[in-house]
Amino acid sequence: MDIELYGLRIFYQVMTDKTFSAAAKALRITQPTVSQQIAKLETRLGGKLFERVGHDLIPTHLAKQLHPLACSMIEMVDEFSEQLQSQRVSLRGPVQYAMPESCQWTPHYRRIMNQIAELPEVHFRIEILPNEQIIKGLVEGQFDFGFVVGERVAPELRFSKFSDEAYSAAASSKNFFKPLQPGGKIESLRLITYPGWELFFTTWANAHGYWKSARSKLPEPAVHIGTLAGAIHAVQEGAGAGIIPTHCIQDELDSGRLLEWKSGKVASVSNPVYIARRIGEKLPKRVETVIEMLRKSKADTG
Repeated sequence: MDIELYGLRIFYQVMTDKTFSAAAKALRITQPTVSQQIAKLETRLGGKLFERVGHDLIPTHLAKQLHPLACSMIEMVDEFSEQLQSQRVSLRGPVQYAMPESCQWTPHYRRIMNQIAELPEVHFRIEILPNEQIIKGLVEGQFDFGFVVGERVAPELRFSKFSDEAYSAAASSKNFFKPLQPGGKIESLRLITYPGWELFFTTWANAHGYWKSARSKLPEPAVHIGTLAGAIHAVQEGAGAGIIPTHCIQDELDSGRLLEWKSGKVASVSNPVYIARRIGEKLPKRVETVIEMLRKSKADTG
């Protein structure tokens, strides 16, 4: 038995609209075409699909049996067509987002950079900025979305959890940790700082029980350098200690090239990382595609 999808679509519309004329209008075809296709389908099936009672068109038992099959087939074909159409749509245009510098050391960042070649018509502008500048840029419409570390309140923005970022107190020598030992003075800590360090330091100090004393006697930075990468190099070369996102120095900690101070109070200290975007704004498909690629990269890399 050979049943054509075209005939099933017409049958489905007749079942929906209850008359041949209404179905023809909905499908933008003539009423004789509807009648011909229903008659052709009845011949294929070997039975009547509709009975006329006065002005009413009544579906037969055969029509009621056919209807769920027609719905299922039409739905599957339409979904397949939509998938093909989506694949054919060329994603082109700019994608603009911002993130803290620490994001550059993550596995999902490296993976998304590798995948960018899959979007040859998309042009990326990625800004490396501290949290507050990212939020300001999002509110002002400078970026499509941004990564923000830690809890934030911004009525114009929606935040969705992406990952967690852990922090370590690191130095090249344990001598730098003496101010953190019992009886030591945290204000004597030879601290290496960089843009955005205050949030990391506050989170770390509070978790390890140092914040009460550090709040009134915050260490004067021994070195403040304009990038996280520069601060890591300064710590590696022995200029002092730094509160650094752990994933940025994991290899150095694992190899022993850098040492980590642990008070024993907590196993690790972390902040949530969010994807932030403006509330109520419908982002272009290219931007949504990139966000989905980032989420998938995070899920795949852990």
